[in-house]
Amino acid sequence: MRPIPFAILLNLCLNFYMLSATALAAPRVVTSIAPLQEVTAALMQGVTSPQSIITDNASAHHFALRPSHMRLLQQADLVIWIDRNFEAGFNRIAETLPSSVDLLEILPILGIDSDDGHVWYSPRLLQLLITIITTHLVEIDPQNQLLYRDNARQLTTAIEIWRSETVAQMGDRQPRFITDHAFTSHFETDMGYPAIATIHDHHDDHNGLRELGKIEERLRRQPANCLLTLESSASTLAFELAHKYHLKIIRVSSMQVTDSQQPAIIQRLQKLASAVYECS
Repeated sequence: MRPIPFAILLNLCLNFYMLSATALAAPRVVTSIAPLQEVTAALMQGVTSPQSIITDNASAHHFALRPSHMRLLQQADLVIWIDRNFEAGFNRIAETLPSSVDLLEILPILGIDSDDGHVWYSPRLLQLLITIITTHLVEIDPQNQLLYRDNARQLTTAIEIWRSETVAQMGDRQPRFITDHAFTSHFETDMGYPAIATIHDHHDDHNGLRELGKIEERLRRQPANCLLTLESSASTLAFELAHKYHLKIIRVSSMQVTDSQQPAIIQRLQKLASAVYECS
């Protein structure tokens, strides 16, 4: 076996060192939930992959941070979450993490004061989100700024194309749906397909009976076709209303993806659009 020439061996060692240095220097980014992880992963493609705390099958509103999660957050360069009231356990995160961690709380920066934190369902807000996250990535990792900005441009363009194609496909259809909690309001505002009503958990209480009566009156005046939910199963109240008014229950998160070549966050958008389309 002939020995490897010294020049080639030196070059291999230098390449390995540079790759190792790049991997070590890559910023440590942690997101609270999967949709934020999907957006950030698309922006960081070619650099590294961000980590997510709350899995897609867990409820962000009823989640308890474990010691392992806190260690992950404390070691991060950038932590991204929706709002201290959206993800359980994140209400005091800004006060508990070291000053070396860059904190990005989305709703206050977007200027949104709403019960609906599902901003990724609005193409317009999603594009703003891309700009905000890209800015923070460039600040903590300026050496990869050209890559982050190019990724942002590509993702923004893909969202614009998706929105145009979806509006064209929907045409003059008027979807008729209700939701089991507030998760479509930003989609409704952006895309122009309003829900007939939204069921809130407090409607199960005596104080919510008047509001529940208004929902039923609305359903009698404007019959719906579907009830949309993000949960694995609809709440008892939502199920009873769906049964009473003959509504098809659609779990948005279980909808099939039509184009797996799309970025993950656009696939998530497509699932909601497909569910709404099915209700027309």
